[in-house]
Amino acid sequence: MAIERLTPNIGACVSGLDLATLVPADRPMIRDLLEQHMVLFFTGQSLTPASFRSFGEVVGDLEVTPLLPGLSGDNDPIHIVEAPPGVERGRFADAWHTDVPFRECPPYATILKPEYLPSLGGDTLWASMYAAYEMMSEPLRRLADSLEVVQAVATPRGKFEFTHPVVRVHPITGRRGLNVNSVFSRRIVDVSVIESARLIEMFCTLATVPDVQVRYRWTPDTVAIWDNRFTQHYATSDYNEPRRMQRLTVIGEPVLGIGKHHGIKSTAAAA
Repeated sequence: MAIERLTPNIGACVSGLDLATLVPADRPMIRDLLEQHMVLFFTGQSLTPASFRSFGEVVGDLEVTPLLPGLSGDNDPIHIVEAPPGVERGRFADAWHTDVPFRECPPYATILKPEYLPSLGGDTLWASMYAAYEMMSEPLRRLADSLEVVQAVATPRGKFEFTHPVVRVHPITGRRGLNVNSVFSRRIVDVSVIESARLIEMFCTLATVPDVQVRYRWTPDTVAIWDNRFTQHYATSDYNEPRRMQRLTVIGEPVLGIGKHHGIKSTAAAA
């Protein structure tokens, strides 16, 4: 196995490892690599849906999310990621976001592999929210540390909403990362509407700085996995040919804030 770091802050390409051969005992190895690099790109892979799911189960327990169709039905943890025909730019995955942050326990990790790709375009970018937080001045970090944000989405299956800390703390290392995104973060708690909008805009802008990012041009033999807790991602919409991906999400833990365990349910999640 060979590992090539792609940027100082985030991303590594891993070659010489066949994901189809991994077993549950390999979970610590994969999670350790993920802790180090935040986004991993495994090249040279040829996974069937069954072996793709098996790799996901090596990483952790899989979940079914309410936003995307399953490969073989509503209860299939392999979700299809494909822009609907006629969707407007900025209305699908081409905005900086994290996956399913509106639950009490957002996913620990997301795993993605291509089903088919455009001949040009369709790259994905990731941002380290550790690095974004660390870019802020000390007074702004203190402010962010004290705030909470409402993460929400409305779907045909109901409204999902949960209040989390603006700054998430790693449960083992204590490292801090921003926990606000441009798609699901609706408002900052206990501030005015104008203040909330400006704070969300400022926090979200930090993810757009190239210094905290890695960009990947997909190949058919690549499987990517990222730490969904402390990254955001953006799927470019610069292509005119079909692009269809298969996605798994791994169940995560409650969000830890500064000094205490946060997590305040705002509304009952729909079934």
